[in-house]
Amino acid sequence: MPVDDRLARARSAYDVVAESYSRLLPDASIEAPADRGMIEAFASHVNEGDGRFVLDAGCGTGRMIGLLESLGLSTAGIDMSAGMLEVARRNHPGLDFDVAELARLPHADQQLDGIFAWYSIIHLEPWEIPEVFTEFFRVLAPGGYVLVSFQAGEGRRQISRAYGHDVSMDAQLFPTAWISEQLANAGFSTVARMTREPGRLERSPQAVILARRPPLQGQ
Repeated sequence: MPVDDRLARARSAYDVVAESYSRLLPDASIEAPADRGMIEAFASHVNEGDGRFVLDAGCGTGRMIGLLESLGLSTAGIDMSAGMLEVARRNHPGLDFDVAELARLPHADQQLDGIFAWYSIIHLEPWEIPEVFTEFFRVLAPGGYVLVSFQAGEGRRQISRAYGHDVSMDAQLFPTAWISEQLANAGFSTVARMTREPGRLERSPQAVILARRPPLQGQ
């Protein structure tokens, strides 16, 4: 399937399921303890720097934003689905949300202190990952951090009857070491990575990688 068709299919599916998604997954309360530990580590590292402005890249309905802000981060969000962002704006009035793709972020060079990519790369093909990580590197300030989560493994799975609707979309699995390698190729250094066994409702191992854009010399 051509890339544009695949992304259009995923975008359309998320537009349809946005309200149901928000009801089923209203916040970060379902996250596993190990996942929350990585999120807290990300926030701690960002908070140690000079700024706290974090982009939730692929924010969906904004369900993770409450947790990020409770950890002291100032957030904005982007997503490819206008329907998901409509819910996000309603749930988080006053925050900035933009319709955008991961490979074309609406931010200037070195503008962000952190990027939070929580399962937002799962609809990308492997060959698209380098471009996305290069874009993450571009918009992060020196010393900034990125947190990336994904299903660990190889191949693709189909999500059918997504969130109770008659829609489906594809999700890509990635080897953890390969994602670390792609981050390194984009210029990042890995700070920590975690792979855990699937939970009760999960089919695959889950992985989270915390990486950093190197600081300027002398910082």
